[in-house]
Amino acid sequence: MKKSNEVKEELTEQEVLDTLQNRLNKSVSVATLCNDLAINEVQLFGYIERLRDSNFNVSLTNKSGEMMLDINNSPDFSSEYTYSIKEDVNETTKIGVISDLRFGSKKEQIALLSDMYKKFASDGVKYVIIAGNLLEGKYNAKDEREFGKSLITNDPYGQANHLIEYFPRVEGIQTLFITGVTDHTWGKELNVGEYISSERDDMIYLGPKSCTVFFNNVSFRVENLKKSGESYTIAYPPQKYMRSMGSYEDYDFILLGGTLTAQDFPCIRDTRIFTIPSVVERTPKMRSASQQNVMGSYEFEISYNKLGNLKRIVPHFSPYYVPSKENYLTIKPLYLTKDEENEFVVQNRIVHEKNELLAKFDRLYKSMRKEESFNSLKNRLAMSDTELYGVIGVLQQYGRPIDIVDINGELVVQKRFQKRRHYDVKPPKEELTMRQFGVVSDTHYGSIWSQPSMVNTFAYEAYNRGITDMFHIGDISDGDYHTIRPNHVNEVHVYGATAHVDLAAKFLPKYPGMKWRGICGSHDQSHQFNYGPFDFGTELAKRRKDFEYLGQDRAFFYYDNCKIELFHPGGGTSRILSTKPQNGIDQLVSGTKPKLSLRGHYHKVYYMMYRNIHMLLCPCNVDQSAFMMKNEIPNLMGDYFVTIWYDENGDIHYIDTEPMLFGPDDVREKDYENPKKYIKNKILTRKSR
Repeated sequence: MKKSNEVKEELTEQEVLDTLQNRLNKSVSVATLCNDLAINEVQLFGYIERLRDSNFNVSLTNKSGEMMLDINNSPDFSSEYTYSIKEDVNETTKIGVISDLRFGSKKEQIALLSDMYKKFASDGVKYVIIAGNLLEGKYNAKDEREFGKSLITNDPYGQANHLIEYFPRVEGIQTLFITGVTDHTWGKELNVGEYISSERDDMIYLGPKSCTVFFNNVSFRVENLKKSGESYTIAYPPQKYMRSMGSYEDYDFILLGGTLTAQDFPCIRDTRIFTIPSVVERTPKMRSASQQNVMGSYEFEISYNKLGNLKRIVPHFSPYYVPSKENYLTIKPLYLTKDEENEFVVQNRIVHEKNELLAKFDRLYKSMRKEESFNSLKNRLAMSDTELYGVIGVLQQYGRPIDIVDINGELVVQKRFQKRRHYDVKPPKEELTMRQFGVVSDTHYGSIWSQPSMVNTFAYEAYNRGITDMFHIGDISDGDYHTIRPNHVNEVHVYGATAHVDLAAKFLPKYPGMKWRGICGSHDQSHQFNYGPFDFGTELAKRRKDFEYLGQDRAFFYYDNCKIELFHPGGGTSRILSTKPQNGIDQLVSGTKPKLSLRGHYHKVYYMMYRNIHMLLCPCNVDQSAFMMKNEIPNLMGDYFVTIWYDENGDIHYIDTEPMLFGPDDVREKDYENPKKYIKNKILTRKSR
């Protein structure tokens, strides 16, 4: 066997750099590169530095004693990212928050996203924050086999460029975003965040996975949660996240993406957590994993004190119940600018170059007639039967309205034209019915731990806001448990059913025009167990003409066709806040469900949207009793202001849920001795007299 005397041809510097870029897409050893390129290690690392200067992130690792090199575009998760914005402390800052856009999936919702941005613009939103998962991400070999047809493209630049082209652009709105789990599946091929922000001057990349954002001195954390298995209880992932935080991690509120849910935890470890819903229809991959998916957006109004600290945050949630069937083939990208009168007008967008293969098939589609025989089209395009079938199959897969039909024994290719829709996906608030009301629960009048001043404070604030509808969700009184808890006689300051009714009639706040509607809970019903046929709610309604009794434990109230449930359940509390209401809502038959469920009993404060039902766990107005303390049952005090906008079917299109919370500093011993007082520092609105 002859020994080769062939000498390797010396490469130019540019040829070496080009070869390295290509070879380093996969991990390769230093020794192999030096041998193949006929250079030594010193020369190789000189070229590596040249690549790094050109923004290629080349990593050096030791694998089984061998030095390996590769290009790694994965973002740096080890750094803590922060971003600060200075705002006028005398003005309210309005921000929009969205998550899980999943561009690149055929289930993406460009029409919904554009509708959200239109409403952000009309509401005066200055900043929109995306809590990650902008792209659908990479489908590996198994996923691509099973779900590949649900993708527009399984290419990092294809998905990113698609977002760059179709993501709304609105003058005056700056979009700040982190990247999430799905975006990071492209880490080897592309740093998604840096690439998008380099192509869109209105989009600012805050970092991978998380960022702490400051509006003046108001701090909030934006984070994208990684799913570690699908949990039935939707509150589990955010509560688990909260338990993992160190005591030094102090934020005014936290925005969590990646959960595909809409939840609000107003008081959890001295902060407030919101989980941000998606802007994507449930994908085949989500369905296979039995993942829930709620679509919608949040708006927040942030107001400051004179030092720039948080004074008040008001959330506005806009759910989207039904996905739009419009896609990138039937919708124009939204581009809004302001005219001379500062009104928004639609402009033509600069369209980025499409994926080369998709552009080719688009050109073929445009060359096809509305109706043409298969053979005629095949001959005109100079294709075989197989090729034309393949082209039509791809066009159908990517959403083009085209079919092959049999007409009198002849195959005909037909294009089904779709009319472009120009209406809003969600009606504006002006076209809906708006209702405001207050929600109070678990006042436990008669208990030595009751806090009537909290109820008075809330009712006074409601009156100042012009709210006249008030709901009470049960346990109006502390009841009578002396037969099963002998010490209960020492935990109340009045005794007997009549005395408790008289006390409630005296303590329940009364203002001109204010109407109370309520149900009774288990504590109220205890009087009946002790004293025979005695209905606490009926007796209270006799004493207070401004109180309408709706029933024991559960009742329904209607604003037109908008069905509201008032429910005082039984049983013990659950550590995971969504467990009990999820179990209850799962038992409801479709067609009987309320639009809004107001729930008392648990002395918790929490909002979720589940099975298209808006659900509130309402806090209490009583300090933690000795019984609750011994059983380590948390006790959250406060009440809710709620505003809803609903259509003629009763569907709620917008909902504001603002709690007025009270803490240990607001608790007053023997508060029942002066039932007409209120806590002045909690009052936000002063009604002009």
